[in-house]
Amino acid sequence: MYLSPKASRIRQREAQNARNNRAEIVKALGLGQITRRDLYRWGIFTGAGFLAFKNGLSPFAPSAFGQTSSFGGGGVPTGTPRSPLFGAQKFTQRMPRLALQTPLPVTQNGTGLTATASIPGESLPAKRLSYHTDFTNSGGTTFKNPITNVGPVEGRPPGEVFSHQRWNEFFPKVGYVMSIAEIAPNQKFHPNFPAQNPDNVWTYGTGRFSQGTLPPFLIKGRYGEPIITRIYNNLPLSRAQNAGFGRNESQLHFHNAHNGAESDGAANVHHFPGTFYDYRWSTTLARRDYINTGATDNRASGPDNSTGLVNVAGDFREIQGTMWAHDHRFFFTAENVYKGNLGMINFYSGPDRGNESLNDGVNKRLPSGSLLPYGNLDFDVNLVISDAATDQSGQLFFDIFNTDGFLGDLMLVNFAYCPFFEVLPRKYRFRILSAGMSRFIKLALANSSGAAVPFKFIANDGNLVVNPIPLTVLDQQGTAERYDIVVDFSTFAIGSSIKLVNLAHHSDGQKPDQFLTLAQALAGSTSDPGVGPILEFRVVSSVPSVDVVGVTHFATDADPSQVPNGLTAQIPIVTPLRTRFVEFGKFGDGGSRNKTNPADPFQATGGCAPDCPETASFPWSIKVNGQSAHSMNANRISMETGKSGEIEHWTYINRGFSWDHPIHLHFEEGVTMNRGGASIPATELNVRKDVWRLGAGGSVTFQVQFGEYGGSYVNHCHNTVHEDFALLMRLQYMTGEAGQLRDIVTPTPNPSPSGVNYSTPEVLPEGLPGFNGGHNTPGR
Repeated sequence: MYLSPKASRIRQREAQNARNNRAEIVKALGLGQITRRDLYRWGIFTGAGFLAFKNGLSPFAPSAFGQTSSFGGGGVPTGTPRSPLFGAQKFTQRMPRLALQTPLPVTQNGTGLTATASIPGESLPAKRLSYHTDFTNSGGTTFKNPITNVGPVEGRPPGEVFSHQRWNEFFPKVGYVMSIAEIAPNQKFHPNFPAQNPDNVWTYGTGRFSQGTLPPFLIKGRYGEPIITRIYNNLPLSRAQNAGFGRNESQLHFHNAHNGAESDGAANVHHFPGTFYDYRWSTTLARRDYINTGATDNRASGPDNSTGLVNVAGDFREIQGTMWAHDHRFFFTAENVYKGNLGMINFYSGPDRGNESLNDGVNKRLPSGSLLPYGNLDFDVNLVISDAATDQSGQLFFDIFNTDGFLGDLMLVNFAYCPFFEVLPRKYRFRILSAGMSRFIKLALANSSGAAVPFKFIANDGNLVVNPIPLTVLDQQGTAERYDIVVDFSTFAIGSSIKLVNLAHHSDGQKPDQFLTLAQALAGSTSDPGVGPILEFRVVSSVPSVDVVGVTHFATDADPSQVPNGLTAQIPIVTPLRTRFVEFGKFGDGGSRNKTNPADPFQATGGCAPDCPETASFPWSIKVNGQSAHSMNANRISMETGKSGEIEHWTYINRGFSWDHPIHLHFEEGVTMNRGGASIPATELNVRKDVWRLGAGGSVTFQVQFGEYGGSYVNHCHNTVHEDFALLMRLQYMTGEAGQLRDIVTPTPNPSPSGVNYSTPEVLPEGLPGFNGGHNTPGR
């Protein structure tokens, strides 16, 4: 439908007014001035719990000026008016590198279970048991929140159940101290854009009292060097001080590292302003209790401080590399991550050393640099790709009422709007993270003539593939998927430009509706501004080093890096002890709210664990082994594993054809086996992953083996809007050290500013290892 320029402006103004009205509703709910019951009574919510489709509240509502979600070519697929560009053009700012954090040396005090880890500048050392335990034992008189003087100083729940597992075995050797906080002054997505207001963007900063900064953080970890990461919550005390979206309660999930549940960040353990949380990232290599237990295989190793190796126990085939971390506050993950609660972590190992010159027979010499013994970043580049939308004043905006998926119209790379990046004519490694809320991306490289530029695919979700795969276009990426590629710019002359192009076109936030050709995407799209070039590479004669300040690299320098034909070895597919089937979709009301009268839509009391927003509805739900559907409740265990080391085959099924779900399993990776008859790309077949796109009406089967740590984890859709509404289920890993069964089902922590209390969770029978009433086989 064609709209005149005047009509289009009026339609945009109407949509902006609707958005403002919705923001006022959110504010009033946050301040307790109105209740959800009021919204039903006024006709603002339907009986099913959805926002009424009415003018003045919904950008999609019909008006005299037309019925189009694109506002006559002026909007984006989710109904957000186009974000103003303030005269900014693409590729007019330099791409920022991620904010590299400096590790702090940790000193061990004492021995045994009471040993503590002193971090420079911190008055309280890290320890196995939370300071919440001391707070509780003292009756609340010591170790109090220094800001509120109410509740404990540490957010980690009290007692043995949330103690750091295998503390002495993986005692921290280095530490990091960061704060999640309001953004510092003058932080922008582009120099032409206005600075973001403090509460529109919440990001991490270095140190105890820091403000948030752009771009996101980067941590370099290495196998054999356990890490303690202390996160302070410096966000505003009032929930209402959030610019209309986001919750001031944080829990940081290290996706998808091999850590105990107490440090996984997704066990309903959010903490409050004024408190800290100590995460122990053990850098444990999976299967360390079963394979290479004597640490004699030097392929299972991490770099030392020179050019040598520190051997570790475990299976070298399960080495991880490109990782990331993000907020996982239940029901608010999408809002908090969108506000900036994320960063990346690179793990380094013997085979993936980050030193391209070191030839010791183990190191693969992938593009990186060689000024540092390990972890060089000069030619190894992290790319965080996300999309954002702003209001007409240029401030970040999020639509909290959208349950299908939120899309933005500003494509960001490392939180910069469509930047450029200078490269030498040599090989580079790019670690590409898809970090939008709902947008799928599909990337290709184009030269100045619009022709495809070849590259090599080397890793999927942080896992090296057996052999590098030559490609000219990547498979699509859902949120949280990571693809590592190597691009050789040596065939390009100085002055050449190469563009990174997104081919995935969206009409809404549920899934892409088409994949464009490279020529079509380069031409752009009026209906989805996320399509087209998002990053420009410029081939230059020299670049400054980011590894050693003051050093300059030149185009005439030799390129010692390689992409060897063999990167790792294949993990075999074997007969499983049991199989499980998990279905994702829209099945009834999901049963997440415990209503005293389920037929009464006004009653929503007592049903969200933890507390969820007054505006929440729960269209999404999950079935396990063919039984009843449920949506998220942290006090409900939907799946329980058996003993450590048991191998299972899981099948994920999408029960809808209008949407796609990128499903994430916490803690363990799986080896992709089949897709229910659909073809599997070489980048995924028999490859280890932790996020699987199901496709519309599709399925995937993978092999998984649990071990080393136990506790409460989750499995969920990583379209984080779906996750928050509430396509997520709780898992209980009954695993521990070799062959052992963890002897406790984790009680559910219920955090509050005054402390944590526990409740006894419900365990669904279909999720037990011995369930034989459906698709499961007996196990325990």
